[in-house]
Amino acid sequence: MVTVGNIILLSLIIFTASVVRGFTGFGLALVAVPLLQFLMPVTDTAVFIAMINFIFSLLYYRRSKSVINNQPLGVMALWTGAGVAAGALILKYINPGFIQLGWGMLIIFIVFALYRGVDFHIRSDRTAMTLSGLFGGLLSGATGITGPPVAVILSSLKTPKEKFNAVISVFILFAVSYALVFYLISGLIKQETLLLALCCVPALLAGLYTGDRLVARISQNTFTGIVYVVLIIMGLITLLKGAKALFGGWDSIYSAL
Repeated sequence: MVTVGNIILLSLIIFTASVVRGFTGFGLALVAVPLLQFLMPVTDTAVFIAMINFIFSLLYYRRSKSVINNQPLGVMALWTGAGVAAGALILKYINPGFIQLGWGMLIIFIVFALYRGVDFHIRSDRTAMTLSGLFGGLLSGATGITGPPVAVILSSLKTPKEKFNAVISVFILFAVSYALVFYLISGLIKQETLLLALCCVPALLAGLYTGDRLVARISQNTFTGIVYVVLIIMGLITLLKGAKALFGGWDSIYSAL
């Protein structure tokens, strides 16, 4: 419902989540979705956060396109679409709980491998864009989670923080664009949800500005360490979501343990 109270609460949530995304390049949904679900149904939450991510990515692309002018973004767009389609197909036939458990464990394993200095032998931007699009799109299509595979691949290349944020933002733009087309075809986009998303744009802009200022004040090593921590948190949350989907609730998970 579009009320002043809802707009204020949503704006506070989006501001906080936008600070995280402006700082690390991803994680907006990680922060926002659990809180948004107190205010709106799950389906509306998915559509709302896709809209917010879309607006954020468009704004960020306009500001950072000079950083990624020479990147093979067409390759990323193509493989992101293929990955999202494959992920949606996997979701149709495989319990999403298993997918989330698998991805959660893989994300945590890879982050520890990167921390230990393991070389994944990714040398070219074209290879990085292809793998980012494919695996990022696959995870997005199968679970709705965006960012972690791309962050892992860019971290393995020791990507500078400005380029890191810009490339992930472009990937998220591609992924949520495909998602919004699907939502539109499926009739899931409501006028009320769109209006609420537009009302949150000032909070989004404030969060983006704040996140940018934080990035400018830290070193590359500190930035990389923070990205690793966010990835571990996302991996753990993905694991818990998978466990919840498989066991049916937190009490069941506790009993199983």
